[in-house]
Formats: sequence, structure tokens, C-alpha cells
Amino acid sequence: MSTQLFKAKDMKSAINLVNEEFGDDAIILSTKQNNGVVEVEASNNDEVIETHKKKVAENKNFSKIFFKQIDGNKKNNKSSNNIEFIRNNNEKNQRNNLEHQKKVISNIQSEISSLRKEINGMIITDQSGISDKLSHYTPIKLRQEKFSPEIIGELSYSFIGKNLEDGRISFFRELSKKLSSNDFSRLSKSNNIFIFGNSGSGKSTLAAKIASHLSDQKGTNNMNFVDVSNSSTNNSDILRSYSRVLGFNILDYKTFDFSSNVNDNKLNIFDFSGDLNFSIQKIREIKNSFPSFEFCSILTVQSGSNSEMISGICQKVADIRPMIAVTKLDECWVGAEEFSSLAQNNARIGIVTGTRVIIDSIIEANENSLTKYMKENFKGV
Repeated sequence: MSTQLFKAKDMKSAINLVNEEFGDDAIILSTKQNNGVVEVEASNNDEVIETHKKKVAENKNFSKIFFKQIDGNKKNNKSSNNIEFIRNNNEKNQRNNLEHQKKVISNIQSEISSLRKEINGMIITDQSGISDKLSHYTPIKLRQEKFSPEIIGELSYSFIGKNLEDGRISFFRELSKKLSSNDFSRLSKSNNIFIFGNSGSGKSTLAAKIASHLSDQKGTNNMNFVDVSNSSTNNSDILRSYSRVLGFNILDYKTFDFSSNVNDNKLNIFDFSGDLNFSIQKIREIKNSFPSFEFCSILTVQSGSNSEMISGICQKVADIRPMIAVTKLDECWVGAEEFSSLAQNNARIGIVTGTRVIIDSIIEANENSLTKYMKENFKGV
């Protein structure tokens, strides 16, 4: 009788080796895996078998005592633990419910926003498509032309009860009334004209056009260009070239005497080069430093500017309240979205330049000229 270590590739093979060697009387003392090989220690020695059985019995007794102690502790703490467990579980459930509700609300809001966009873009038609027999056909066509629903709603009185073409023209005319400043005459009455706007919007070119217009109108060359620039721009070179061509003086803003110029009959056209923020800052400095200095301010808005840009510009210059000059119409055109944005921001157009309306000069933006522009450019969709 002996104790022996058996090795095999798996447990079944190892047990088979034990049975072949010791028969049914053997007892397994231990099993382990070593480097992928199963090792089983077995014995058929009576003393070894008896000793092993005692150890197993002792281990079982210890387990009983151990788990009995745990059960006792659980019974002692059962009430408090249950209360704590319920409290924690309730708090956890509340947090989970709150998070779930937030997600549901967020999803609902997202769906509502999506539906709102889809509804705003809907056009209700009959079975054959859009028909001029449908009620409110004119606002549908105006929406298709990209006029904003706010402006269409505000000016709805202009087309109610009219057929499509008459309704559109009436809408154009009312929008033109709202947009036109009727302030073009201020150019002739003002001795000081401020021209400002975004970089590249044609400020210097407009300054030259206004100078030429006023010189012809008043029959005088008693005029100055005043360059208001910072060191990062080269607009003074452009303005200088215009001054040589037209024969007008050019002055530097830093040397201009605002105090003595109040009663001066000379015409001064200020070209604010640089970005819009620089121009706004300088205009506010002049207003605060020389309250009695009167001027007419003109904001250049380049044709093709998107509605968001127009809205941002109008908000920045709200306290200055300038006349709007739409520039570079020979390069691009002003669309329905841009006109809508100007109207919604209470902007007043006084001058338009370029394209079919007029080339290389300026024209007053009034009810008739703006209506004509819209009729020619908005042919329907």
C-alpha cells in the first residue's frame, strides 16, 4: 500500500490512471494543474486514508462554526441593515428615475424642435401641386422666395384679398417703404459724412462716389477726404488715389480739428478703414468728445451678406443709427433673406450702388427704386 502522484493531460485521464493503479479503494488527496499537466495525488494506504478523513471532518466543523457566527451577526444587525438597504435602494431608484425622466424630456424636446422645423418648411397643396386657387397662395410663394415668415406676417395686410401678382407687388412696395430711409437729402445738408462698415465692403469707393455726387450737385471742390485708419490697413492708399483723381484734399484723422470745424462750410467725408469694431469705437469717441459736432453716418453693407451677418452688424450699430448703403451690387445681388433681415432689424436703406440699377454712381434707395429692384430680381420660383 502506497501514496503516488499521477500526471495526465486532463482530469479524466488522471483519474483513470488512479483507478488502474489502486482500484476502487483509493482516495484522492489533492489535485492541481502544473504547466498544463493535471497532477493528482492518491493513496490506498489505510493510515493515510484515515488521517485524510479526519482533516475533512475538522474542516467541515470549522465551516459550520464560522457560518453560524455570520448568521448570528446577520440576525443582530438584520433590522438596521434592512432599513439602511431600503433607504439606499429608494435613493438609488429616485436618482435613476430622475435621470430617466430627464432623458425622456430631452428626447421629447428634440422631437418637438424637429417637428417644428419640418412644419415651418411645409407647404400645403392640392392633389395637382400648388394652385393659385388655394387660399393664402401669395404668402406661400413669398416663403418659397425665402422671405422670412415674420416679415410676411407683419406685411400680410398688403396682399390679403389680391391675386398672386398684385399681392407680390404690393408686398414688395410695403417692404420697400419699411426699408427706405427717405433720408437721402441728409447728404446735401451735412457737412460731415462718416462712412464705415466691414473690411472690403466698398467704403472708400463709396466715399469717392459721394464726393463726386456732392461736388456735381453743389458745384464746388471745397471738399476733404478724412482718412480714419489704423496701422494694420492700407485703405489710405486707396483713398489717396481717389483724392488725386477727383482733385480733393486728403487729411489725417489725427490732425483734424473737430472744434474749429463746427462752423466751417467745407465738406468732409470720413472714410473709416479697418474692421467694424474699430470704426464703431472711433465714432463713439468723436460723439463723446465733441457733442456739438454734427455728422451723417452711412454704414456700408456689401450685397451678398448673409442674414446672420446683417443681423449682427445691425445690433452692433444700433446706438449710432446709420443710413444703410448697399454696395457692390455689380458683383452680387441682395436676396429675400437679406431684405428680410434688414427689415426685421429696423435698418433703413438710403443708398444702393451698382448692377442694373446704376453703375459707377449712387442712387437714392426709396420706395420706387427698391420695389423696382425686387420686381426685377424676384421673378417667383
